[in-house]
Amino acid sequence: MPTRGQQRDTSRDGFRNKVEATLLSGLKPFWGLVNVTPWLARIANRLIVNNAVMKAPCRPLALSTQASYTNWSTLSDRTWFSRYLPAVPQDRLPPVAEVATLFKLRPERPPVLSDRSSLLFPSFAQWFTDGFLMTDQDRRRTRTNHQIDLSQLYGLNPTVTAALRRRSEAAGEKGKLKSVTSGNGEWAPPLYDATGRRDPAFALVPEPTHLPGDWPIEKRAALFAFGGERANSTAYTAAIGTLFLREHNRLCTLLERNNPGWDDERVFQTARNINIVLLIKLVVEEYINHISPYWMKLLADPSASYTAPWNRENWIPVEFNLLYRWHSLVPTDVKWGAANVALAELRFDNRTLLQDGLVTAFASASQTRAWRIGMFNTTPMLDGVEMASIQQGRDNRLASYNDYREVFKYPRVTRFEQISSDPLVVSELRRIYVSVDQIEYFVGLFAEELAPRSAVPPLIGRMVGADAFSHALTNPLLSPHVYNAGTFTPAGMEVIERTSTLADLLARNDMVPAGTRISMEAEGYQSVA
Repeated sequence: MPTRGQQRDTSRDGFRNKVEATLLSGLKPFWGLVNVTPWLARIANRLIVNNAVMKAPCRPLALSTQASYTNWSTLSDRTWFSRYLPAVPQDRLPPVAEVATLFKLRPERPPVLSDRSSLLFPSFAQWFTDGFLMTDQDRRRTRTNHQIDLSQLYGLNPTVTAALRRRSEAAGEKGKLKSVTSGNGEWAPPLYDATGRRDPAFALVPEPTHLPGDWPIEKRAALFAFGGERANSTAYTAAIGTLFLREHNRLCTLLERNNPGWDDERVFQTARNINIVLLIKLVVEEYINHISPYWMKLLADPSASYTAPWNRENWIPVEFNLLYRWHSLVPTDVKWGAANVALAELRFDNRTLLQDGLVTAFASASQTRAWRIGMFNTTPMLDGVEMASIQQGRDNRLASYNDYREVFKYPRVTRFEQISSDPLVVSELRRIYVSVDQIEYFVGLFAEELAPRSAVPPLIGRMVGADAFSHALTNPLLSPHVYNAGTFTPAGMEVIERTSTLADLLARNDMVPAGTRISMEAEGYQSVA
């Protein structure tokens, strides 16, 4: 960690970047006024969103992981990732195992906690991105449909969706997803029976990714039938999926009551439409605002994209896939109720969630501090995952960290001290890499020093902002001829308009005791004016 008085060399931050940071991360009273003045907030939001997205090359990108030159497949075959920069040779790089030491905890350095984020932040990030960041065995290819579509809940294709639906015209049942009810509320049905065997009703539902073949029967029997292959990764991701399942079925009840002539299909499709837009609202108005160091509260206003040059069909780039490896945010232990629990115990095991309920899970994530993102701060249980991420960057022959700084409108660094003021980070980067120009993309992302009030380092923040806005706000459901009461119903539009946070969603779907804190912010942290 930097010691008091040490400062990073900011000479290669870029003049315009410094001015923007000063204006947007300062002037707190002005942004407080903007946040409470709707017409001014919409104007400022449109300017900030467009500025953020235009920091990146606009889609369609010329290249994909399919070939090193532009051809019809690189422009149309979306089973490959797109890519911002051409593939480059990976020779003369240091061994992966040596590079991986940059992420490992050091005996002399205890884990550093985030002063910004609770565990709810990385838990939501994991669950959210697992809906569209799906890497095939050939790491250049993907199974995603490149949309924010709640595939974690509904599945990637109609056959999976059909297996998860009740398909009933009975009163009170129209449009709903299959579920079971216990003393702690409504849950997705179990994917396996009490003997650990797969329920044949869910034969087409994806097997949980990385679930060990010898996983204990009692833990296997607590896994949920969700549409996403990673939705059961931890009790926290399962809790978020459960919340959206409950909201879907609650919306179905609302829609059926308001539209008694509708059949099961229309109720289902309309509820799914609303639920997807609710996710987009949360992504922008809670998740992106948490990442941002700005005092301006960003809005999920789709009109910002209507005439924008970046309003193009979504296609996930391979670089975006790799930058989301936020393993250093993950703590070893969590607060669950009154107890401290090893996070590893909640992996592929929803028994504690089923026993204690949804509110306890969200409160647990909100009161547990995430670790700080960056070098030398990854829990040992994820050391192998960091190595795999370094290797994945090489398998995709990604350009250097400096090359990506340049394409995202940061000046190239010329000294290690321009990346971080931490003496250990600087000395280890210098030991492992011949020069700053040799630093790999994945390493550089996490070597950068956090800016004040930021949840992630600068280049990650810029890339997430550019891709998230252009990804979320170009969703077909937000287009000008679709985003209206004809698509969502007046009641659905009202639900959308009054939803900004996971706490809003939870309060509608469970009994949340007064004073219970549900937030991505670390306790005591103020995010906006």
